[in-house]
Amino acid sequence: MFKKLSILATIACAFAFTGTVLADETAPAAAPSVAAGQSVPAMHTKTSIIGGTVVSVNAAAKQLVVKNSEGKMDDVTFDVGDKANIRKMGKEITLSDIVAGDKVMVAFKHKDDKRIATSIRVRAPKPAAEAPTVPATPAK
Repeated sequence: MFKKLSILATIACAFAFTGTVLADETAPAAAPSVAAGQSVPAMHTKTSIIGGTVVSVNAAAKQLVVKNSEGKMDDVTFDVGDKANIRKMGKEITLSDIVAGDKVMVAFKHKDDKRIATSIRVRAPKPAAEAPTVPATPAK
């Protein structure tokens, strides 16, 4: 009885997942046409994420330079737009609140050979390690 039930369950699962596999094989929707001089719609821009350490911040020029933590790139410069979401420990901050040495995660999009930061998350600094206390030994 158990063997028959497990076989039926296996067959039911196979049919259940067949629909999702076949759905992926359908032709993708046609891309909207873009007239000359117009930009590509926002849905076609890819967002990337880089984590690293802040090298410098130029609030006047709205730029942030980050050293990639993976070491796969040189220092990366981001243009920070007015709509960029900048947060530290869950609170909204400004670009000028970020300092060199902060650890950040930057979500960005490529536009005209530039990296435009859309979101910057500043990681909370690690708490300073306290010196271990040595228990006093009683005098003999």
